[in-house]
Amino acid sequence: MSGGQTMQTSIPSPTSSEEDEQQQQRICVDGERGRDADMESTENSMIQELLGVGIPPNSRRQHLDFMGDRQSFSLWGFLKSVVGRDLTRVTMPIHFNEPLSFTQRLVEDLEYAYILNDAADCVDSVECLAHVAAFASSPYGSAVDRHYKPFNPILGETFDAIRPEEGYCVVVEQVCHHPPVTAMHCTGRKWQLWQEYKLETKFRGNYIRVIPTGTVHLSIGKHRYSWNKPQTTIHNIMIGRLWLDHDGDVVIHNHTNGEKAFVSFQGYKSQGSNFRRLKGCVKDTCGTERLVLEGNWQEGMQCYPPRIEEEAKTLWKSFPKPANSSRMFGYTKLGLHLNQFPSVIAGEAVCSTDSRLRPDQRLYEEGRVDDAGREKSRLEDKQRQARKHRDQNGVVWQPRWFAPQEDEFTKTTSHVYKGGYWAAKAKKEFPETPDLF
Repeated sequence: MSGGQTMQTSIPSPTSSEEDEQQQQRICVDGERGRDADMESTENSMIQELLGVGIPPNSRRQHLDFMGDRQSFSLWGFLKSVVGRDLTRVTMPIHFNEPLSFTQRLVEDLEYAYILNDAADCVDSVECLAHVAAFASSPYGSAVDRHYKPFNPILGETFDAIRPEEGYCVVVEQVCHHPPVTAMHCTGRKWQLWQEYKLETKFRGNYIRVIPTGTVHLSIGKHRYSWNKPQTTIHNIMIGRLWLDHDGDVVIHNHTNGEKAFVSFQGYKSQGSNFRRLKGCVKDTCGTERLVLEGNWQEGMQCYPPRIEEEAKTLWKSFPKPANSSRMFGYTKLGLHLNQFPSVIAGEAVCSTDSRLRPDQRLYEEGRVDDAGREKSRLEDKQRQARKHRDQNGVVWQPRWFAPQEDEFTKTTSHVYKGGYWAAKAKKEFPETPDLF
């Protein structure tokens, strides 16, 4: 072929039937997008109505009637039998538990949701990011003097909470059992937060190491954020007083404009008695440090411009725990409310898979420990039988309210809310829900 010649490639034009098929596919895709948008709009309207519901004064409970006594159990003998094992695969005696499921415990991340309300009111994106960093640092104080573990959720177990006082509605589902994976989606008045919580955990003699591997996502207006959680070590499992520390660097990314916040959790190994200290900063799009972050994960956080500490602004301050919290599993104010039933919201429909309906957990909260232990064994056996039946019949478990999806910014895949829950709640009908309890 000479230099002046070009190769002509013949591309067949689509036939009439192919054009019709392509047009139909476009219509289907557009229709699916339209239905998703309509569902989201309808649900957001329902959520805003729920957030406008008035809660009767003093309707949230202020105390529990029962406090468990873990010391009555042969702790030493049990712990020796599980050294080095993955604790997510160990059946724990009920004496280790508090009467909350992990689907509920995860909602305690929202104890200081007001920080996100403050963030949404910020005009300056750097200041907004400082509030987001404070929120990312705030959940860990609730674990102080919290010496009991939540119940492991049953596959398909759900939980929801409507909190007009703080301005959010949240739904949680256990989407995988081994390894345990819990998905959460929360809608506030001016923000949305979602996360998939996964963890690795090992028992190493006198301490337990907990390594979260999921990602937290947040949307405020046009801005999208994400971060990962620090690692936690629980000390003196066998001997001495239980205590914990957190360590690791948390980076909060603003994917919309490239700003970043950095918060360093400095563990006991590096800081000694100052291990609760938080240090960090907020950098703008150019990488310039704009704000210094300082605090204590048990007490609060403040920010100030570099070298102008006298202009410090408080971003969050910890709430005092309820009276007699030490006799109520160390609960925070929010933790005390989560398993309350019946609901304080008149006429609220509760899904049959909701953690508040778990019989073992309810019996335990009422102080019927032996009955709760037997019921816990029954539910665990029922779950094993259900899994065996699925395996024998080639059935793959599909979560009801969440589905895997790749995040456009982090390029990681996690379970995200697919919609429909709040519409079902409004209708007081939850179709296609499994029989768990």
